[in-house]
Amino acid sequence: MSTRILLQTILKLQDQIKTGAANFMDVSAEYFKSTGNFLDDSQKAVALEEINKIAPDNVTTLEGVDAVETILPTRGPNVQKAGEMSDTPFTDKVKKDQGIESLRGDETFGELTEKLGKSKDQGLGSLFPKGETDSIFNQKNSNRMEVAAFMRAMREAGIKNEDVMGVIKDKTTFKRQPAFDYFGSDKPKEVVDLAEGKRAATTLARAADMAADSKVKQELLANLDDDIANYGPDWWKGMGYNEGPMGRESVGNLLESMTTDINNGVIDDLIAQGVDEDKAFEVMRTFNREALKFDPKGFIRKTAEELEFNDIKYDMTFWDNYVDEILTRIQKPAPRFADGGLV
Repeated sequence: MSTRILLQTILKLQDQIKTGAANFMDVSAEYFKSTGNFLDDSQKAVALEEINKIAPDNVTTLEGVDAVETILPTRGPNVQKAGEMSDTPFTDKVKKDQGIESLRGDETFGELTEKLGKSKDQGLGSLFPKGETDSIFNQKNSNRMEVAAFMRAMREAGIKNEDVMGVIKDKTTFKRQPAFDYFGSDKPKEVVDLAEGKRAATTLARAADMAADSKVKQELLANLDDDIANYGPDWWKGMGYNEGPMGRESVGNLLESMTTDINNGVIDDLIAQGVDEDKAFEVMRTFNREALKFDPKGFIRKTAEELEFNDIKYDMTFWDNYVDEILTRIQKPAPRFADGGLV
């Protein structure tokens, strides 16, 4: 954004620069007036290159600027290239900062400005630009504050930074709504809608809480959460004499199924993270799974030991959390008077 404002500033003053009436200091002053910031070193280089391109050919230095430190190639005949400096440093900077690979290298200022305007935005600043003032009653500032608070909450919930940015970019929408503001305007305002983002963040926070750090784990967790949302306590604890919890024939049948899910999930994860398929199956065959098929917690501990022995880095935390969640839900409460005696 700052580079774009600098380009706009130069464009605004280009007629004066062409005649020599405006120079680097005028551009710097105008930029400060627009942004409240001074030019940094890279921006100075950009400004000098573009100013020298449109300044009179006999203007080779700029008032207030050390020519030895900052002189850049121009179109004038009396300016030589300094050492190994690129002929198009500004073009190089645009390619690097904006990801534009289609530049020829000899674009005019106008062409660069047009291409820069069409380039892919790399940050969130253009989605949520600052308002004209710092007032909380400015809608743009209000939008920024709401989004910033949401981003902080996601990070505090343990959501990874790349996921935070993905939610904001992909799930945030804008809507127009009539609203009476502090200054008495009743014109529609464009406000951010974070509802979809909050739903996505809830899913991510749940994954973070459960340490579901892979696609396999997240899909299994999503299925579990879907069951939690759609089934009541009778389904979790078993509804009849011959029907066990979660629709299984028995508790034993459920425990065996959980052990199978863990076994298959770990193998799929290992292969996905680059472990050779034969190696992944070999690791999971080195201990007696049959002896642990009704003991998913024991199976998890044994799997963790084998992975460590084979120097394979893999976090088993999710599987512990997953089993705990299910076991907690299928346990039937103890009878109220289990110990006998009088109340």
